[in-house]
Amino acid sequence: MPTTIWTTPGDVQKVVEALRSQRGEFSLAMLYNEDGLSSTGWNLIVSAPWTDALGLAEATGVIVRALSEGLGLENKLAISRVTVLPTNDRFVRELVSLYQISSPSSGQWVQNISVAGIPIGAAFIFYSHAD
Repeated sequence: MPTTIWTTPGDVQKVVEALRSQRGEFSLAMLYNEDGLSSTGWNLIVSAPWTDALGLAEATGVIVRALSEGLGLENKLAISRVTVLPTNDRFVRELVSLYQISSPSSGQWVQNISVAGIPIGAAFIFYSHAD
């Protein structure tokens, strides 16, 4: 597990679970950091059929509001970006083919990998599964 502010990303996981129960399943939901060492600069990356249906702007707004309402100050400061990707995005497709995570209790840390040419220093994958 990387040295980060999150020994477990519990607060973020609660927000992801609330969104899943309100909106529907995720194809991908993960915290990402390029270098894996920073306590800030984390990106919440999500992809889901419901985000595709809402569109990028509206889906991003829904997720940002949920994070704003559901996170403590420390984790709010740690997440600097929310990225919503289409379910057919190359990064989403490749990550889903590498990791099959469909249960909230089976989230997984990954380190020092590259997916679709994008380096991942550290990431915590909440969900990664094909629709």
